[in-house]
Amino acid sequence: MRTVVLGTLFLLGSSLLGISQVSSSASSAISSERPFQVCIGTFVFEQGEKLAVELVRREPCPCLCGPISILGFRVVDPDGDPVYVDSGAYPVPINKWVGEWCLVDGSGNMVPPGDYTLRIDSSAGEFRVMVQVVTPGARPLGKSFAQASVCGLGVQVYRLITEEDEGSIVALGEGAYLMVALPGNPTTGYSWAAETVPNFLEPVAGVGYLPEAQDPVLVGGGGIFFFRFRAKEAGSGTLSFAYKRAWETAPPAKTFTITVEVG
Repeated sequence: MRTVVLGTLFLLGSSLLGISQVSSSASSAISSERPFQVCIGTFVFEQGEKLAVELVRREPCPCLCGPISILGFRVVDPDGDPVYVDSGAYPVPINKWVGEWCLVDGSGNMVPPGDYTLRIDSSAGEFRVMVQVVTPGARPLGKSFAQASVCGLGVQVYRLITEEDEGSIVALGEGAYLMVALPGNPTTGYSWAAETVPNFLEPVAGVGYLPEAQDPVLVGGGGIFFFRFRAKEAGSGTLSFAYKRAWETAPPAKTFTITVEVG
């Protein structure tokens, strides 16, 4: 197989502890099997946390503007052995896919501290996200960011918050991304809406609702509402949501609240 390297993208994925930085690189290539491969990282998560990942297309796109599908999602260890393989039905259009990993193996057991790679296979190429899992309280403080894209197509990594995290304190570094995913059923007229958003959190655009993955898809079966934010500066405050019908003045059927601390 002949592979022609088109170029190399350099990125910075930094976790600042004192003055230390970690730098990485992303490369792009085209071949008869896969147009390119992009690597990004390193992102640090503590055991017990969850993460989400998406492929994001910036507009206007300079190239690769046709439909792109996700073909599979898995997590491997440094030896390349599978740790977790998503069992969802593929392919899925990129605008209808959110990858999630709860930092567990295929049996649901918490993975030990160490280095892992998220591997997202798409019809356009392969994206790899380098992740370091540490024990609770061992994450370095400071700013954290990493970016890389090919033809405006890039990876976005989030700290994932779900229904069971109600009432928790969520610590983020400046520049980190947060996703809140809450179950609901819009066919009943109810939907989740943000009620209180601290000024230091910047809303990020993205798909707002996806039906539960079911085969066949059940009409009225419910799904997940998504909210995305970027921690643009230091601060501490309450992030809250309400599940209600927009036209009703009655109290919401459900609420969800967390405290977000950025520093």
